[in-house]
Amino acid sequence: MSTGSKALDRPVHQWLSDIAAGRLHLPSFQRGEAWDRRRIESMLRTIIRDLPLGITLVLDVGEKEQFHSRPLVTAPDTTTKVTEHLLDGQQRLTALWRSLKDNYEDRKFFVHHPLLDEDPQNDDDEVDVWSYTTWKKKSGQLMPRWTEDPAQCARRGLVPVRLLDPASEADASEWVEAATAHLKPTLRPDSDAQQIFAAMEAYEARRRFLKEDVISPLRETVKHYRLPYLNLPASTPKSVALEVFINMNTNAKPLRPFDIVVAEVENATDARLQEMIDTFVSQHPHVSAFGAVSDLLLQTVALHQDLPPNKTGYYSLDAHRLVAEWDLALQGLLDAVELLSQMRIWDAERLPTAVAVPVVAAMLIRAPKLGDARGLVEHVSKKYLWTAFFTGRYDGAAATRAHADAKPLLAFAASPSPGALSRLDSTVPVLDREVYPLPGARALQAAGWPSGRSSLARAILATFNYFGARDFADDSMLSVKNVRTREYHHLFPAKLLNDADIDPNLALNCALITWRTNRTIGRLDPIAYLAARAEAAPSPESIEVRLRSHVIPVPVLRDAGPYSADATGADLQAEVGPDFTGFVERRAEAVSRAMKQLCEGKTPELSEVLG
Repeated sequence: MSTGSKALDRPVHQWLSDIAAGRLHLPSFQRGEAWDRRRIESMLRTIIRDLPLGITLVLDVGEKEQFHSRPLVTAPDTTTKVTEHLLDGQQRLTALWRSLKDNYEDRKFFVHHPLLDEDPQNDDDEVDVWSYTTWKKKSGQLMPRWTEDPAQCARRGLVPVRLLDPASEADASEWVEAATAHLKPTLRPDSDAQQIFAAMEAYEARRRFLKEDVISPLRETVKHYRLPYLNLPASTPKSVALEVFINMNTNAKPLRPFDIVVAEVENATDARLQEMIDTFVSQHPHVSAFGAVSDLLLQTVALHQDLPPNKTGYYSLDAHRLVAEWDLALQGLLDAVELLSQMRIWDAERLPTAVAVPVVAAMLIRAPKLGDARGLVEHVSKKYLWTAFFTGRYDGAAATRAHADAKPLLAFAASPSPGALSRLDSTVPVLDREVYPLPGARALQAAGWPSGRSSLARAILATFNYFGARDFADDSMLSVKNVRTREYHHLFPAKLLNDADIDPNLALNCALITWRTNRTIGRLDPIAYLAARAEAAPSPESIEVRLRSHVIPVPVLRDAGPYSADATGADLQAEVGPDFTGFVERRAEAVSRAMKQLCEGKTPELSEVLG
């Protein structure tokens, strides 16, 4: 479809006038400011040197705005009828408006003129644009102070960009007067007439130079600089305008899939998706711990609409259905997060597999809300989550595989029954133990340090945390309030194993404990550390309870050491190696027992796991 678009240009003073009057607005789906000071300097430099800038995209507004809109940042929100929507070019026009209006809170922009600068090192050939960081003292005084002193600025060869605003002619004249006031001679009875005349000539020459040779030419250049733009007529359909917006933004700076969905949802329904998400996050900030809430919700909605949780699915979303079922999606995600918290998983850093969360959220949207049927769906959800964590099915092609797993899981969630439950192992790919077996002893023993991205290593740590993970020293149980302040601790100290040429960074050598406890351990043998902790604990039994809550086979750890204080390399390895190997093997056996029950949706007891 032809839109009748036209390539035009418009002088800066007209753009500024339209912004100030409220005639030019941004569609609300546009992203916020993104340019840093260097990009702004580059744009201003291009304008004062009268070089071409990139094209801007404008949509004419007819009788009624096609999109919700807002003024540019810091521009007045007037009652004037909006006549244009700025579809592309927000960054440059916002930067132009704000720099000329001098309303950045933390920076000021200047034109540097080498003929003004008293420092011979700055005698450049070209006029340039410089910027300086500013801040306010507690008293409210702006720093550095010279940025608001016209005389000091002029000595540095700096003219504030705000003086180039076509609407600031009076400001420019006042600034010139202030910048030269110290040069104006003072008449006294004993003044030498010739000296006064010479000083007056120098004063007038400086004023003329500043005003006529520096500021006026710059102001004229900025005022009449013509910014090119592509104009779409008001008759352009919303869908076409949106498609042009997406294409232009993708070619210049790729948009996130979420940005495009925001635009398409608003195009179809007038609903402000970003504001809806912001409201949800403000009410439930804990969900943000699991990553970008916008991504989690899009994945959940896509799966609920039987689409893959990726760009292909996002671009096919039914916008009206999304808005109609929005509260269901929010509740589904909240329910999934609550289920994770019951498993003692509270954030993305310790979540083994992120893509499994929207699958469970979509299941819980469709599940019955109460009763045994709800319990059956939650049972399957836990079984699915732990299986996803341990099998590594989502280590590649995660979205496609999650979609394949979600289809039968969502069908079950909508109509749960014991008979349907018995068929899941053969219909849900991730639950098929022949295709995706649970890891054996060797895989568990080889899993690396869980602070990395390995899903298996994180799954092992999640198993430890599941049983409470009490701190060794203060006995505090792992919780949502303290999980982010816990540290990844080597049970066999890293220095000890490194000195013995043994890799210390195994998931089975890890426990989450407080930083204070972690700092006190050093190179101590495990038995020496245990003895020290037992002295501080109420009883030897209490320290054993704390260790067992991390799935630590205490007898094996207690039998380790002591080791020679000065031994290293092969000698130390001969002492430490058997103890460490025995410890890892026994802990792997305990994890395996817990894993098998968790991956069946059961609730293992610590006494069964550790024996």
